[in-house]
Amino acid sequence: MVKTTYNYIDLTSLRENTFGNVPIEKEIMHLFIDMVDDYIAIIDKELPNKNWQELYDATHKIKPNISMFGIYSLESTIVELENSFRNEVNLESIEETVNVVLNTFKEVKKEILSELNSMGNE
Repeated sequence: MVKTTYNYIDLTSLRENTFGNVPIEKEIMHLFIDMVDDYIAIIDKELPNKNWQELYDATHKIKPNISMFGIYSLESTIVELENSFRNEVNLESIEETVNVVLNTFKEVKKEILSELNSMGNE
C-alpha cells in the first residue's frame, strides 16, 4: 500500500495502536467520521443556544481522537475550546475558535475518506 502524506492527519498512531490491522483501522476511521458528524451537529445546535455544558461534553468526548488521528494542528485548539466551554470563559471570541475546529474537521473528514478509499477492500 502506498503511504499517502496528508495535510491534516497522520495515521501513524492509529496504525501502531491497531498493529496494522486494516479492518480495525477502517472501522475506527468510520467511527471517527460518525463522531465528527455528531460533533458538528452538536456545535451547530448548541452554540447558538449557549449550552456550554453540552458543548464541553462533546468537545471533551472528541478530544482523545485528535491525537489518535495525528491532527496536530488541533491539539492546543481543542484544549482551549474545552476549557472555554467548561469554565465559560473567552466566550466573546469562541465562534472564531469553533470555526477553526469545524473547518479543520471538514478537511480531516476528506482525508480520512480518501484514505478509506485508497484502502479499498483490503
